[in-house]
Amino acid sequence: MSERKRLLSVKNVKKYFTVREANGNTHVLKAVDQVSCDISMGEIVGVVGESGCGKSTLAKTIMRVYEPDEGKIYWKQKDFTILKGSELKQSRKNIQMVFQDPFSSLNPRKNVEAIIGQPLRIHNWASVQDRKQRVQEVLNEVGINPAYMHRYPHQFSGGQRQRIGIARALVLHPEFVICDEAVSALDVSIQAQILNLLLDLRDQYGFAIFFISHDLSVVEFIANHVLVMYLGRVVESAPKQELMKQALHPYSRALLEASPGVDLSFRKKRSFMVMGDVPSPVHLPTGCYFHPRCPLATERCRKEYPPLFSANNNRKVACWEADHL
Repeated sequence: MSERKRLLSVKNVKKYFTVREANGNTHVLKAVDQVSCDISMGEIVGVVGESGCGKSTLAKTIMRVYEPDEGKIYWKQKDFTILKGSELKQSRKNIQMVFQDPFSSLNPRKNVEAIIGQPLRIHNWASVQDRKQRVQEVLNEVGINPAYMHRYPHQFSGGQRQRIGIARALVLHPEFVICDEAVSALDVSIQAQILNLLLDLRDQYGFAIFFISHDLSVVEFIANHVLVMYLGRVVESAPKQELMKQALHPYSRALLEASPGVDLSFRKKRSFMVMGDVPSPVHLPTGCYFHPRCPLATERCRKEYPPLFSANNNRKVACWEADHL
């Protein structure tokens, strides 16, 4: 990761859920399993993987919407997992989230001023007039006319609603912003506008971004570093340029080759195909979770889960056969 000032360190975090079947049997769903990562000031870390791999659960665990079952989360070298009461509330000012759906994430009964001003009220931000002024400032920053602050969410387009969601996340001047599929519900042209807006605001204020997406082209555009997750675990961690140039994990390689490109000849170059479907997260295979779909799987892969090995250029990969890629 970056050598800049470290904001957040996630160390071997686990988040499990108990799933009860109709017949009464219970199983453990390992939504996040032994995940570690570091995020520095101003850095943008992209998190990719198929639906259900644990990306959003990891984000909510970092925010302590979910309490981690094991592991530690450090905010500026302080243990974030043990904070309570006023200390936790104070720290949460610096960690905000932009949600996936710009339609359901905004209260339809409140106008824009009330929606964006709510974090200011919760954290006792000065006077009513100061809060109103701050709402106007942040609306200007995200490209919404402050004259529209008395309008309601249904009076805006999808892209404008997401700008309002970004304004709500930034109104307290956070140092760390989680974007959970923040552009996936938008048209492609609007996606580009929102991504450029996030980059401009990051450059202006220097906050870090934890950017969750299933779209590798979006992550390639915005991220500095990429985490690839599969069934609750990080299988590869690498600087963006290194990952896009050559993936070291078979799953990362498959994601890259499955990503659509403008050049139609790209499809003819696909040489690495995975087989079958994602295993059930409550009935995980033995050994490496990816081995039932992996064309490189060996007997060792079927028996032992590989640790996250350190590779060159600040990279890590969890694969016994990484050298063959």
